[in-house]
This record gives sequence, C-alpha cells and structure tokens, in this order.
Amino acid sequence: MKALWSGYLSFGLVNIPVRLYGATHKGELSFHLLHRKCSTPIKYEKFCPSCNVNIEMEEIVRGYEYEKGKFVIINQEELENLPLKNLKNIEILKFVEPRDIDPIYLDKSYYLQPEEGAERAYCLLRTVMKRTNRVGIVRFVLKEREHIGVLRLFNDTLTVQSILYADEVMMPDVLNIPQRVHLDEKEIELAEELLKHYTGRFNINEYRNEYREELMKLIKAKIAGREIKVVPRKEVEKVVNLMDALKKSIEKKKKAV
Repeated sequence: MKALWSGYLSFGLVNIPVRLYGATHKGELSFHLLHRKCSTPIKYEKFCPSCNVNIEMEEIVRGYEYEKGKFVIINQEELENLPLKNLKNIEILKFVEPRDIDPIYLDKSYYLQPEEGAERAYCLLRTVMKRTNRVGIVRFVLKEREHIGVLRLFNDTLTVQSILYADEVMMPDVLNIPQRVHLDEKEIELAEELLKHYTGRFNINEYRNEYREELMKLIKAKIAGREIKVVPRKEVEKVVNLMDALKKSIEKKKKAV
C-alpha cells in the first residue's frame, strides 16, 4: 500500500516520524458510459468554447471565480509556497473526550505508521491515549488543503480522521422539524418495548452491501447469457394507525425470536 503522506506527528516537543495511509475505500461498482449503437466507451473532450478548440491537460490552469465571469489564476508553485507550517507536520492541538465530537463532523480516516526507529515514541503516545481515554485534535495539510482531525486508536493503530469545519456542516434550522408534539404515554411505552427488541451490540461483520451483491449477480448472469428475471418490488405499507403499527411490530419481533 502506497503512503499518501510522510512527515511528523508532533506532540509538544516530541516529533514522531510517520507515514499516512488511506484507511477506507468505497466498495461500489462503477459503470462506463457507452454509445448504445456500438458499445464504445464515450470519450470526454476538454473543450474551450471561446477558442472553439479541444485543449490538452497541460494547457489547463486553476482559477478562482471571485465575481461572475472573473477569475484569478493560481499556479502549482504558488500553492506549494503557501506559508503553512503544517505541510509536513500533524500537530496535536489538544486532547478531549471522545463524546465531545459529534459524529456528523467526522469525515475520512487515515492510518499512521511509525517510521523505523520511531516505534517507542509511537507506542508511548498510544499507551497514554488508552489509559486516559482521550482523543487528540490535530491540524495537518493533505492534498493542498488544511484539515482539522481527530487522532484516535483503531485496532492499536494511531488513526487520524479528518473533521469537517463548522461552516461545512449545514445546520437543520432551515428544515421544518417538529418540536412540540403531544404523544400518548401508551404510544411511548409501546415504542420503548419495540426498541428493546431491536437492541443489541454493533458488529460490522453482520452487515453486507446487499445492493452490490445483487448487482454482481445480475452482471454475472448477463455475462453467462442467462435470462434475467426481475422480482416485482414489494410495496411498503403506509402507517395509518401508529398504535396499531407499534403493536404489530412487537408481535412480529416476538414471533421471530
């Protein structure tokens, strides 16, 4: 696996040389867009409508639109020379309790591997974080962007998970969310009983990407030349009476045990 970044994990005056690796990947299937007539993959041209010509990649530059139709050009050298002190440094800013970070702010995860000779410092930080049950708030630069992240442990590996900035999370204030709705006490009791039937421990291995599996079955059947049968979609029953729906749900769960 190729490292995305190498530098230092900085804890006060302690600098731990590390390499950063992607911890996740999307398991979705991708499709090519083809010409229906001949099944040739569609080619997308980079075209300039002003010059009326196709252009090559080396002719393309980055531009920021500061007014409608007006751009300021930023080149690669200028990006690399930005006065950021975290270009080669993951700086620990503070340690907090895990519950302080709402999951909505969590983004992409990365693993940190110590460079040769840095194992002792790496293990020391890992041990202290375990004993204190704290996670670190860090700042780092990756892919030409400064990130805030949370430094935590996953399977005894120091892991950095980037965090969205406050202005990148849309608050639900603009939505029509019900606040004060009268609920019958019996409805609440039945809902609580139903919740108990759904309560258990989380185990990621219990879950599969069923859509992807069915899609692969379809693809393999097409390849093998078999007839494809489409199962009619089951209609979801509309909730007419909430109390009745809760009771039926509980009975269904009891029968399944």
